[in-house]
This record gives sequence, C-alpha cells and structure tokens, in this order.
Amino acid sequence: MLASVGATGAALSACGNDQSVELNPTPFPDVAGAPPTLAPPPASPPAAEAPAGEEPAAEAAPTQAAAEEAPPAGGAAAGGGPIALEALDPYEWDLNTLEAAPGQVIQITNVGLSQHNFVVDEWGVEQDLPRDQPVEVTVPEDAEVGASFVYYCSVPGHREGGMEGTLTVIEAAAAAAPEQEEPAPAAGGAPAASGGGGPIALEALDPYEWDLNTLEAAPGQVIQITNVGLSQHNFVVDEWGVEQDLPRDQPVEVTVPEDATAGASFVYYCSVPGHREGGMEGTLTVV
Repeated sequence: MLASVGATGAALSACGNDQSVELNPTPFPDVAGAPPTLAPPPASPPAAEAPAGEEPAAEAAPTQAAAEEAPPAGGAAAGGGPIALEALDPYEWDLNTLEAAPGQVIQITNVGLSQHNFVVDEWGVEQDLPRDQPVEVTVPEDAEVGASFVYYCSVPGHREGGMEGTLTVIEAAAAAAPEQEEPAPAAGGAPAASGGGGPIALEALDPYEWDLNTLEAAPGQVIQITNVGLSQHNFVVDEWGVEQDLPRDQPVEVTVPEDATAGASFVYYCSVPGHREGGMEGTLTVV
C-alpha cells in the first residue's frame, strides 16, 4: 500500500512539474508547501506583468491626465484672432460692421492725423486712440451671442460725420472660422505662374508717410496701395515707368514686372512736391 501511494505521489509530482513548465509565462510567488500548479491563473496576471514594465505604465497615466486637462486649456481661448479696425480722417471707420465672439480682441489703430477715440456705452469703454499706436479692446466674456452694440467716436462732430458702426456678438466657433479662411486669399492672390504671394497692402498717410518703408515682393506680385489721408499722393517707381495717382480711399494695384530680377531693389516714392523730401520714400526688394 505504501509503495502504491508513493508511486501515485510520484506520478502527481511529475504531472505538476509538467504543468509548471507550461504555465511558466505567468509565474506566481513560491509558497512553502504549495506547488505552483495548485494556484490557477487569476484575472490579475496581466496586471502582474505591469511591474516588469513600470515605465510604460507610468507614461500612460500622465498622457491620459494631460488629455483630460486639454479641453479646459482650449476653452480659455474663447474667440478667434484679433480683429483689426482703423480710425480714418476726417470721420470714418474702415469697417462699419464687425462680428466678434466673447473674449475676442478688437485692435484699433488711428491712422489719421485727427484726434479719435473708441466708445461702446454698454461696455463702459471710452478708449483714446493715439496716432499709429494700436489699442486693444476685448469683447466682454459675458456678452450675449446675437446681441449688437454700437461703437463710435465721441470727439465732437465725428459720430455725426460718420464714425459709427455696429458690432454683433457671435459664437466662438463662428469667430474662429473666418480666421482659418484668411490664408486662402493670400495663397491665390497673385498669378500662380509668377510664384508670388497674395497682394501686399501699402498705405499713403498724411502728411508725408508710407505705412511701410521696406517691401519684399516677387515678380508678378501685386502691391495694393491706398491713400488713407486727405492729401494728394501718388506712387512712383522710375525703373518700372510707374507714376500712379492715388485717389483717396480707392485701392490702386501696381504689379511687380515679371522680368524683375530677384535680389534687385527699387525705390518707390510720392512725387507730389515736398512729399518725397518729407519722408515718402521706400525700398522694394525683389524676392
């Protein structure tokens, strides 16, 4: 009987050893007196492998945490990019209708010679506009979508003369969409064959100034020039045979010659007596 029991025990031990080899990929801690095969693989072995690769597990957790934190960070940017608005002489805004989202910035620049300001009564805003110094006004975060507000210049006679516009509050998503569309005109502004970009904006200011005294443009690219002052101005490039009058507030387009050599520089100026000498001279480099 003892011999029989011993043989049986040896057989069981052999089976246990075979099974322990098969389960070797998921070992369990040795417990005194208990063969490994007596402990069936629980649902936790995959988790048991994690300690062997603790670094990947640690990296995964911060990634998930960062993903959870991302929406609040994006939510803080309520509107699209800044909206540009210009105060012009004698009594004009360059835009009389605006759309902006709560929290969006309106960047206002007085490009004239006269005193101007920017007023929105409902927001308690009355902001002076120093000449050629952009001033930022933010649409209140609690502004109601769909509401409209009048903005104007409160300098005596200016609002009555035309410096009044309407701003409508829109949703942030709608405000961001036009901003994404802006690059499209720039991409297709100039003839594709020329390799140039979109039109370059240049302004003639009073008394004797260009808003830009250095330009870079490609052959075939368009320079769009606007006289935003009250004085008579023109745009001249002697080498191109260009002498273009600039009617007030009417953009005029001049195209860089297709055969202009990259790297060459040309002087542009206003030929009205005294204007070039007063400062209306700039340099355009072909790129």
